[in-house]
Amino acid sequence: MTHEQALVGSMDPRYAPVRVGDTVRRSAGSSRAAVRELLLHLQSVGFDGAPRYLGTDEQGREILTWIDGEVPLSPYPAWAMTDRALADLGGLVRRLHEATATFRATSADWSPQWADPRRGPVICHNDLYPENVVFRDGRVVALIDFAMAAPGRPLWDVAIAAEVWGPLGDPDRRDQHPVDLDGIARFGMLARAYGLEPERAEELVDVLIEERAQSVANIRAEITGGNESWIRAWADVGGDDRAAADDAWIARHRAALIRSARG
Repeated sequence: MTHEQALVGSMDPRYAPVRVGDTVRRSAGSSRAAVRELLLHLQSVGFDGAPRYLGTDEQGREILTWIDGEVPLSPYPAWAMTDRALADLGGLVRRLHEATATFRATSADWSPQWADPRRGPVICHNDLYPENVVFRDGRVVALIDFAMAAPGRPLWDVAIAAEVWGPLGDPDRRDQHPVDLDGIARFGMLARAYGLEPERAEELVDVLIEERAQSVANIRAEITGGNESWIRAWADVGGDDRAAADDAWIARHRAALIRSARG
């Protein structure tokens, strides 16, 4: 066993991954059989934008391949928020969904927490924060941390990505992204990079609103349950006041978002 290097970015320190040589080790407590099957499937169909599952170590931790590159942390640097990176992300998420369309899991122990409640025909990543996206030379090359993956509608993932990478919300409360980003324009960039049909633009906005409501409800449930990580994180971003302001901004700009997604 070589030196273990703690990796930052995990919301739950109990399951924080570590790097060991050219591998990543994750606690068995965060491991799900369905996700292991998913990673093996992605490898079998030639999808190169995810880590490979290599088995378990002597401590029972799952072993994944290490993907070389940079992962942006908050506050997100300008190099991670370029239009080119956004287009790369949209294309990568589309390739992920196409690769999972043929996946048939034998296990059903998906995490339900952030998943699409209506389920769907593909496997969504469900955690498309910049911290889970690997860059190389300014280009998006891979997604990591599939712990929250689950069946869903493709637009569920697109909505998550749009919300976080736009970003979509009150610009006056923006504190994690470069201030000059045009969230409305970037909403359309992501939709086109994903290959969204123009006639589905309004549906994407509706899914965005649905996904935000579920996400906020889940966060409040975590806080009520005493999750210290979420208590701190929610306070740091402005909590319920911030969520309400962002919801109001999206409602005011609904028509503009639809026009942007239509191209």
